[in-house]
Amino acid sequence: MVHRKSGPKGPREGKLRDHHSQKRDKVVGASVNSPRSLPSPTVRSEIEHNRVLPASKYADIIDSGFEPSPLLSDDIIKRCVYGFFKHKYPIMPVLDSEHIYDILPYMRNDPEQYSLIAALCAFIILQPEILGPPGFSEQEAGPLPSSKFFVGEAQRARRYCDYIEIPTLIAVHTSFFLFSAHFPLENNNSAWFYLREAMTMLQLLRYHDENTYSTMADPKYATYCRRTFWLLFITERAYALQRHRPLTLQGSINLPIVDPGPEATILAGFLDLVSLFQNFDDTFLSLWNLSTASSNASSQSLIHLQDVLTYALPNVTERTEIQQADLLISRQWLKTLVWQLCLTKGLLSSKPAPESMSFYYPITIARDIILISKLLPQNSFEANGIGILEKVFDVGCSLADILLVYPNATQNLNIQIGPRDYLMELVRILGTVLGGSSRYLRLLTLKADECLQVRLRGDLSQIEAWNNVRGIEEVSNDDETFNDEIDDAVIYGPRTFLE
Repeated sequence: MVHRKSGPKGPREGKLRDHHSQKRDKVVGASVNSPRSLPSPTVRSEIEHNRVLPASKYADIIDSGFEPSPLLSDDIIKRCVYGFFKHKYPIMPVLDSEHIYDILPYMRNDPEQYSLIAALCAFIILQPEILGPPGFSEQEAGPLPSSKFFVGEAQRARRYCDYIEIPTLIAVHTSFFLFSAHFPLENNNSAWFYLREAMTMLQLLRYHDENTYSTMADPKYATYCRRTFWLLFITERAYALQRHRPLTLQGSINLPIVDPGPEATILAGFLDLVSLFQNFDDTFLSLWNLSTASSNASSQSLIHLQDVLTYALPNVTERTEIQQADLLISRQWLKTLVWQLCLTKGLLSSKPAPESMSFYYPITIARDIILISKLLPQNSFEANGIGILEKVFDVGCSLADILLVYPNATQNLNIQIGPRDYLMELVRILGTVLGGSSRYLRLLTLKADECLQVRLRGDLSQIEAWNNVRGIEEVSNDDETFNDEIDDAVIYGPRTFLE
């Protein structure tokens, strides 16, 4: 057995590493007589990904010593896997459900597959409301292990895998799910590390190179590799915008092809999301990450970017509700970020045209987010997790800033429901989605207290306690004026958020 913690140095280290590689290559049918006969990283990953063997066959594959945790029970695994494919797959279609269900009976005997399932559970367990299947009794299930426990299990299992020298698509997915588990918990360094790790392994496999795909023997495997690249492309750009990080991946391979079939709608929505984030390249990020004003920022290019975002989703109503929530809120959030960049570069004015270059543009953006929240069910927001709340929060902060600087900005406009009402409704959205316990709710409530000069008291997760607040009443579901605006948006579109 090779001890990972304090392994040998020098020539003996190389011999042991070669011995471990030979054991792996023997399983996949490769000759080990010469280093030149080793399969390429792409071929090796393809074989490892498609491996489903009875437990008795794993003795030749896995170094002895790994023991699965009894806390990672079949029941919890099945509930988390169900939650992923039911609620998360429409926005991250990178796992083959048939393959995942095939490996579940044997995954405890393979540390690499065990680490993947543990990382997926670490991600999904953060949203117990999406665990399945329907009708499952929470009382019978008992307490759930924490996300931190599953992260630890994934990391422990990885110590029995040479996933750095022998990267696989499974390892890429494991790192991505570890990122997805750390992100909602605000473990920013860990989240960034695992996202970069996933992208690095993907590049080691050369899945960022279109030529690699021509060598793949399994078209289905190639499809999931290609989707994984584009999911990391989207995720990196979103995270770079949220945390001011640099970019690694470029749009260097072809987009997935939408074939007729049961996944056509999901994949079309996935490509819509790619189209949104493709507009945010190194040029934009270099401006975004600078803290000082720069003359390199062109008002015309940013106006054009706002126009592109406005008309980027012509067929959004054909997507699933989960995808619609992700796409529509992401678009409004991206508009807000472009507006924020224009603000920092001194490109905005008080003139109403073009609207996207006005100081008051967040008012329109906030209004459209509220309309989206009325048109889509709450569970479509919840399926997207904490990330969608952060986007609503960013829009709310920009709106609150405008109200602080220009408290009477819209008093002369002919509107019955104004920006103060919109801000209160954004607070309400944060207070109802995912149980209303996010830190974004508390922070936006403080900003609302400041600029609206009202005090929200009581349990922030209990919206009923706010019924005495005028803004909440005026934009409730029963408000005739507000519902008229929704009807107009549906009947007379295209409005801003559905264009």
